[in-house]
Amino acid sequence: MAGGDNHSGPPSTRWPNVIRYEVFLSFRGEDVRRSFIQFLYESLTASGIYTFIDYDGIEIGEEIMPKIFEVIRHSEICIPIFSKDFASSKSCLKEVEKMVECRRTIMPIFYEVSPSVVGKQQESYQQSFCNLAAAGVTSATRNNWKEALQSVSRIRGWELEKFKYGEHELINEVVSTVRRLLRKDDLDVTAHLVGMDHHVQEMMKKIGVHYEDGQVVEGQMLSGKHVVEISGLPGVGKSTLAAIIYNKIRHLFDGWSFLKDIHEIFKERTLLSMQEDLIGDLQKKRCTLRSSAEGTTLIKYKFGNLRVLIILDDVSDSKQIKSLDPRWFGLGSRIIVISMESNLVDILANDCDDILIEKYEVNQMNDDHAFQLFCKHALRGKPPQEELCSLAWDISLAAGGLPFVVEVVGSFLYGKSIKFWKEALDRMDREPFNKEVKRILKRRYEDLEENAQKIFLDIACFFMGKDKTIPSYMWEACEYDPCKGIEDLNCKSLVRIRENDELWMHNQLKVLGRQIVKEEHPSKPFKRSRLWNQEDIEPVLNERKDAAVEALSATFDKPYSFPKRRFFNNFSKLRYLKMNHDIIKGYKQNAKSSREDSFLRGLKCLEWRGCHNISSLLALHLSNLVVLDLSWSTSRSWRCWRQIMKRAKKLKVLILKGCHWLAKSPVSCAPINLERLDLEGCSSLPGIGRYISKLRNLVSLNIKFCSFVRELPEDMGSLEALKELYINGTSIEAIDFPEGSYRKLEVLSACNCECFSLSDSISNLKSLLYLALDDTKVSELPYSIGLLENLQTLSLKNCRSLWKLPYSVGSLEGLQVMDLSDTVVDELPSSVKYLRNLKVLKMPRTFIREFPGGIKNLERLEEIDFSGCRCLKGKCNITGLWSLRVLLLEYTDISRLIVTYRQYCSLQNVRLEGSVRISKAGTTEGAPHQFNKCETTTWLPGGDDSETVERWRSDRSKKVIGG
Repeated sequence: MAGGDNHSGPPSTRWPNVIRYEVFLSFRGEDVRRSFIQFLYESLTASGIYTFIDYDGIEIGEEIMPKIFEVIRHSEICIPIFSKDFASSKSCLKEVEKMVECRRTIMPIFYEVSPSVVGKQQESYQQSFCNLAAAGVTSATRNNWKEALQSVSRIRGWELEKFKYGEHELINEVVSTVRRLLRKDDLDVTAHLVGMDHHVQEMMKKIGVHYEDGQVVEGQMLSGKHVVEISGLPGVGKSTLAAIIYNKIRHLFDGWSFLKDIHEIFKERTLLSMQEDLIGDLQKKRCTLRSSAEGTTLIKYKFGNLRVLIILDDVSDSKQIKSLDPRWFGLGSRIIVISMESNLVDILANDCDDILIEKYEVNQMNDDHAFQLFCKHALRGKPPQEELCSLAWDISLAAGGLPFVVEVVGSFLYGKSIKFWKEALDRMDREPFNKEVKRILKRRYEDLEENAQKIFLDIACFFMGKDKTIPSYMWEACEYDPCKGIEDLNCKSLVRIRENDELWMHNQLKVLGRQIVKEEHPSKPFKRSRLWNQEDIEPVLNERKDAAVEALSATFDKPYSFPKRRFFNNFSKLRYLKMNHDIIKGYKQNAKSSREDSFLRGLKCLEWRGCHNISSLLALHLSNLVVLDLSWSTSRSWRCWRQIMKRAKKLKVLILKGCHWLAKSPVSCAPINLERLDLEGCSSLPGIGRYISKLRNLVSLNIKFCSFVRELPEDMGSLEALKELYINGTSIEAIDFPEGSYRKLEVLSACNCECFSLSDSISNLKSLLYLALDDTKVSELPYSIGLLENLQTLSLKNCRSLWKLPYSVGSLEGLQVMDLSDTVVDELPSSVKYLRNLKVLKMPRTFIREFPGGIKNLERLEEIDFSGCRCLKGKCNITGLWSLRVLLLEYTDISRLIVTYRQYCSLQNVRLEGSVRISKAGTTEGAPHQFNKCETTTWLPGGDDSETVERWRSDRSKKVIGG
């Protein structure tokens, strides 16, 4: 701060009303170059750091040192600049003594003097103290000053002589460090974070930053150039995650920028304004440009050799990324793109060969984390009443794992009554809780193409949780281009495709979609495009008007009957109709009825489950029908079936699940273009008939639990389009697969076929991806199974006679999942070491005796389940399993688990017996440790290592059960 005993230095800052500075500079004015002090001061103040440097602001007549001491006491950081004659100034020594006494953060600069000279009072410092003694300074005072110098000299600071480029480089380093410590550039991040640790850990891997124990490792040099895309639902925490990453790593870069609302910038402003914001952030001063071309040139010129961190928030179009080419920046640069879409950065893949492109999707919070976050905001540390606790759980679930929604809801309900909480829960089940969430989601909907919007509304109203394959046939017939539409919805995080092709969307999106439909005509349901509520459908029927409805779900809670003519006339524009019970009355089968008399000429998809009389279908115009679902029909007469099929010439999907009265194969009169046939649970069906071999377009056949079916037609293998064959629970004992047959078969499921066995001809299924033989009496697999080079999943769960696998399984190069749960297998063949693509190995409750050595180097293996293997003993060495995230070893006799430090930090789900000793490779053998980043850890009782168990208990990032 002070310029020693003789005033010298840059212009002073004025003394404030409240004496509170961020940085206090102490220096010997005559000893340090004026330009150095002035540049340091100006650099600090230019970075927005309030810096006190001399005492010009102290009023004449005031005592100087008491005011100086007050500044030191209220400053956050003190920077003493030790020079050769620093100790000759009594005021400088008093300042250092006060810094130590007040326990300020001290960051020393050693200007042409070494720390040892300062701490040991050697050379010039020794002479200065001799002069002080001669001047009458007491021994006690001198000793206090010496102790203060010793204390500060031990603090890691900056030595000018170690900076290759001299004072300029040193000052940049000082300013950067001070900004980081003061968190000057930190983005505001809520203090109520829950469940973010794992996301941060994974993102650090994506951006290539060494990160240990929640801290960025200092001194690392970043290589290459990375572009990382963060995608996910609105409100899921994408921007929060990016802000955390930004705050943790920006000090590793020469410049940094977090550009928000890119979508709005491009919509309401221009590319030019974005470039001005970016350049202003990177160079720390405002920038004005005349054109975007000038901006591009300036960015390339000024930052081409600099390591920069750039975060683009709310990107909605690939053009917005293209306008900021990562090649314009220096090595070590990182660009993070935040979007609800998951493929925007793909545009860079072809143009930027030297750029590493990564993607990371932020999924919703799990139920426990959502509950914790909700309680933080709704209860704020208060213990909940029992009834409130249950309500809190339900409300946090209703928020759907979106942190933004959970936080808003929790804060809103703080201090409210139980009655109010119940009302809020009921409201959340009916409509989006927060207007801001609705605004964001609706904007994403409006950005969709028209056909994608129609598909989105269909899913929200009718197909949530359904297999996408079936409605896709209808959308294709309506020329909605479902492949493109669903992909677009998926990329924008509006719809997700889950396992088994299940369509899923967040509850807030479902409610939004239904509200959009209701807003088409709030008071006139018959003018809306879609209806699904009984209370809306009944008035439409009573009004006797031709409705605009094109999709209708008339599934009533109790049986209703409406006159045929009124029902069909009111809904003449339907393309989709779902009904239950017999809701239409007044129709009697008439074989002579003409198609001109029929209704619903545009109908593409009909779901009429539980239909009591299939002859009612003859009232409909079936010639445009592509999907017909009559599951669980109780119709006893199927005499009109041929007539129905004759009319439905365009039919591609026929679903007759659970039609117990169906005693004759419906295949004989099925339309030739049929692609999917589902006869699951037709328990009276004796067989499927030879005619099936004429259905050349058949892709999927499901005859699960048709228990009387004993064989498949011999020529069925000639169905060249067949990809899926489900024969679970039938009486089929074997299938022959001659060479050249079943050429496209990808899925074969024969679970619960008790006497089923595989023949050597299985090797001819060259396209097979999935093979399931669960709950069969298979005792061994044919050696030829090793020829299924494309097989990805092999499931043999609960095959109680299976005791070994052939050596040839090691040839299944594409295998990703192998499930041997509840078999009697006691060891794996050594050839499993060749299963380089294996990701999941499940062997719970088997008789395996030792941890398989063959899997120890499978680098892609993510999950191992040996739980309940009572014979499993000894060591478990997983040091070569770099991708392992889940390790389940409860109820085994494993005594020791050997892991690497990387696994120690990255395992997410571990279940062990309490007696297991954890050893990190390279540490003392058998030393107990905890896993730092596990989200779910179950430590079962059984060991006496209570210290380790308690440490696991205390780690809030894990759940520890038992012990």
